[in-house]
Amino acid sequence: MTIRILLIILFLTLQSCDKGLSPELADINPGFGGTITFIGDWDKEVTRTHVVLFKSPLLSKEDFNAFNLKYVSDSITSESNSYNFNTNDESLLSNVSPDDYSYLAVAQSRTETLSLNREDWKIVGLYFNANDSTKPGTLEIPEDSFVNNIDIVCDFNNPPMQPPGGDDLSNILESIINSQLDFQKLNRNK
Repeated sequence: MTIRILLIILFLTLQSCDKGLSPELADINPGFGGTITFIGDWDKEVTRTHVVLFKSPLLSKEDFNAFNLKYVSDSITSESNSYNFNTNDESLLSNVSPDDYSYLAVAQSRTETLSLNREDWKIVGLYFNANDSTKPGTLEIPEDSFVNNIDIVCDFNNPPMQPPGGDDLSNILESIINSQLDFQKLNRNK
């Protein structure tokens, strides 16, 4: 009788196992991947281009920092038409885990050495959530999941809005100053 009860308990235990240690689940590295598509002419002065991921939004120049930065792809070859990336492939930095991320972009720099100074980088492509290209998209990486088709279009003729602290602000200020100078010249010539 005791052996029969043990066999029934063993049978029920084996039946209730729900693949908790299944090899299929153990092989999944959480992360994401996709394709970057480039449209237009590359800036000849660009020395490096990378896919970058930040945990928190870039609301100030100070948010562009090493603690907030979670992924940096290998350098993308200039003049590329497209680039496939995967956070589980070789990269400069990959600290991606199941979580929500606030800022995924393609960034370019003209500096010779790798820099974490915000003013050294220009955002040329930005990940948006479906049907909303007005603000950066939130990238959600669930537990035990790899998210595919995280694609970004980099249109060099129509770059996205720059986060705070970049050269876009200085370009806007320079444009305003030049407009004022042109207006003053025009008034002097009258």
